[in-house]
Parts: sequence; structure tokens; C-alpha cells
Amino acid sequence: MNDTTAQFLQENFTQKAIESLTQLSGGGSARVYSRFFDQNQSYILAESSNIEENKVFIQFSLDLKKVINNIPVIISFSEDFATYVQTDLGDETLMNIVLNDFEKAKPYYFKTLEKLAIAQIQGATKIDFNHTFSYPKLDKTLILRDLFQFNFYFLDVLGIDYNAGKLIKDFDRFASQFDKLSPQGFVFRDFQTRNIMIHQNEPYFIDYQGGLYGPVVYDLVSLIWQAKANLSFEFKKELYEFYYQELTKQIPTLVPIDFRQSYEYCVVARLLQVLGTYGLRGIIERKKHFLESISFGLKNLESIIDYPILQNYSELKHIIKILVLPETLERINHKING
Repeated sequence: MNDTTAQFLQENFTQKAIESLTQLSGGGSARVYSRFFDQNQSYILAESSNIEENKVFIQFSLDLKKVINNIPVIISFSEDFATYVQTDLGDETLMNIVLNDFEKAKPYYFKTLEKLAIAQIQGATKIDFNHTFSYPKLDKTLILRDLFQFNFYFLDVLGIDYNAGKLIKDFDRFASQFDKLSPQGFVFRDFQTRNIMIHQNEPYFIDYQGGLYGPVVYDLVSLIWQAKANLSFEFKKELYEFYYQELTKQIPTLVPIDFRQSYEYCVVARLLQVLGTYGLRGIIERKKHFLESISFGLKNLESIIDYPILQNYSELKHIIKILVLPETLERINHKING
């Protein structure tokens, strides 16, 4: 603990907070989380030198709290925004439950989607999207970035053959169409079970500082197509229909065909985006969690080959067909194992 952190705790809490401070295992960011106790209550201390990111998280927390309770409460923060304290939501994520007891996890998916629809539509009216952390909108620019990361960190790393000119054209037209998807609202961006805590039998959302404005169906896709959760087609369909009904409560004019098209575009975009991440973090950087998820990510592609929208992107569809072949996974395993 550095002197600045100690002073912050001393000014806002009792001596017990300093004495009980215990650092937690790190996630995927540069933020450092610690747990401490004060007045028979546990809290989470977050420390990060990324001041702008901290400011956005704190502001989003205050804004979203106006429409749902399922997010951490910001207790206090330092004057320089380098340190802040939030409520302790425990250590159990929805991912933990899915992997250990799927039947126990199922009700939480429905609770999660119920709160998600409210946060996305009502939350969008509370948030100033001119003050997001990096990008104000999930639009063509971001989708192109994700598609090219998939291109460079997955296809090129594995040496997959493709027609570069045709693929670039497909990417450009795909991203342009993505720009027109509806309905739009607040998108958490990385809405998956590792970022959903289960506390007192309720789901709580964390790590939404990367949130922005865009097609809300993207969050549904991020959740139900999470590779390692490996949800069945039947359960995905059930959750799809439930979320659609919850969204119509917020948007009575929602058009089913628009929703379906948005869903298919978001599925394709998300599955390729995560493969790009798996390529970078797994194949290149050799991080275990991402390596373990690659086979699940490829298996997901089998379910989208016949999506009608892919008829408009022949080279992209050709690549997806190659990626689901057994020899592709063999090539990946050979690449991983040297």
C-alpha cells in the first residue's frame, strides 16, 4: 500500500480499513482491487492511474443507479480520481455458477436480461455519451477495428488463406450495415458472465466503463454466445425470446424483423471479435484462459454458417466455413504446442 492510498483510507474510514486491506487477484485490466473491512462491513478499493477511465466508471455508476439497483454503489473517491471505493459484491460470478451448476445458473440469466433491457434503454436517457471513455458510439469505425483484429491476430497468425481484396470489401460493407442497426441505447460492450456478480441471489453488473451508444442487441449476444459458457441452441433461443419481450416493454414499437437482423449482425461481429482477442491474448501472448476458449469460439461459428445475412459477404462466409473444419483446430493446436 502506498502512502497516498493509506492517506485516502485514513481520511474516509477507520484504522481497521488500513489493517485489513487485502489485494485481490487481478482481472484483465491494470486496475488493482483490494478488499477491506470497516464498521463490520466489507468494501472494494480500486486503484488505477487511468484517471479518465476511473471518472467514466464513477459517472456511469451514478447514472445507471438512477434506473437499476444492480450495480455497485460508489462510496467515495479521491480528489484526483486515482482511487475509489465501492460496495463489495462478493466473489461469485455467473461464470462460476454456469461452469459448476448450470441448472442453478439458468434463473440468473433471465434476471440479468430483465435488468439489462431497463439499463440499456432507460440508462441511455441518463448518460452523456459525449463523455465516454474511448468511443461515444459502437459504429462502423469500431466494428472495422474488431474485424481487422480478427484478420490480423487470428487469420494471419494461423496462416488461413483468403482473398484480401474481397475480404476488405466484405468488412467495409458489413460495418456500414452494422451502423444502421436498431434499436439503439446504452451498450455495456463486454456483457458476459465474468462481469456479472451474483450477490444475495441477484445479478450485479461490473466493468462497464467501456460502455457506449449502439445496438443494444450486442449485449444479449455477448452474454448468450460467450464461448466458454457453451449454452445450448435451445437455451439461447429461450433467452433470445425472453429478451425480446423485455425490450418491447421499453420500446413498444420494436419491429421483430429489425430485431432479428440486428441480432444476426451482432452475433457475427461478436464471434469474430472474440476470436481476434483469443488470437492475440491466447495464441500470441499464451494466456491460458484465452487458449482454452478457442475451441468453443470455433464451435460457435458452426451455428451461424446459414445466417441469411452472410449471403451478402461471400469471402467472409468462405472463411467461416474454413474455420469450422476439424483441420483448422488441429492447426491451432499445432501452433500452440509448437
